[in-house]
Amino acid sequence: KSERTLPSPGDELVHHFRKRPGSVVAKVISVDSQTGEIVLQIGKRTFPSLSAAAAAISGHASNGWVYWGLKKQQPKK
Repeated sequence: KSERTLPSPGDELVHHFRKRPGSVVAKVISVDSQTGEIVLQIGKRTFPSLSAAAAAISGHASNGWVYWGLKKQQPKK
């Protein structure tokens, strides 16, 4: 089971595009430690979850935890 690190309100999450140059920055608006829900703002748009923000940028469903770099794939030891 991989650990999830909850960001704090005011933190900035950066996604670096793999297939094209550039990146996108999302600001953490609120974090619910009970449910793990994280509200993000990108520009003037607000998204109710990591995955919703990732989908809006990528154009397809994505695992928001992985997309925003909060959940790292653990290397095999």
